[in-house]
Amino acid sequence: MAIRAELTGNLTKNPVMKPVTVDGETRRICEMRVFNDVGKKVGGEWVQDDDKSTGVDVTIWNENLAQHVINHFRKGARVLVIGDLYLNEYQDADDAHHAGLRMNAESVGLQPYRLEQVVFRQREPAEAG
Repeated sequence: MAIRAELTGNLTKNPVMKPVTVDGETRRICEMRVFNDVGKKVGGEWVQDDDKSTGVDVTIWNENLAQHVINHFRKGARVLVIGDLYLNEYQDADDAHHAGLRMNAESVGLQPYRLEQVVFRQREPAEAG
């Protein structure tokens, strides 16, 4: 069961594109890890709440969105991700139990922190009717 969630944090490494096979069809997905930092006020300043901050593995299944993320997002970028969050439990080859948070992203936005420049491409002319 997944929870609809909104996640804000920094990319811990560059996003990567990976091929996967689903029902015999090869698709390209984007995988990235977002460190969701949660703040709390201590005295007169905001500090990171280590008990509530965590890394989340994010998968983008929409190939168009995935390609934009690969082209424009880098390690350290501040992002806002909206999608389905769930607990991923598994056992490794040594039979050790592991668990972590995963999200299937529907929307990914770049936050303006740490940006030096934004350049918009020109609009493509509409095709004649």
